[in-house]
Amino acid sequence: MSLEDRITEVEIQLVHTQRVCDQLNEIVTEMSLEAQRRDREMKRLVDQLKDLKNKVSESGGDLEDERPPHY
Repeated sequence: MSLEDRITEVEIQLVHTQRVCDQLNEIVTEMSLEAQRRDREMKRLVDQLKDLKNKVSESGGDLEDERPPHY
């Protein structure tokens, strides 16, 4: 194999490696955005739960005494 052929092969492999790196970067970026979305949703749910607990404690009720909404 000539030096030119070897250089061409290395260039081809480099292009493939760059493509894989770009694809992995896209995946990592998507996962990061999804994790941020889930963090925001989790915080919203935690805040709702705290509000609910505060409302129940202010009304003197107990969550265990309440019937689920489907009854």
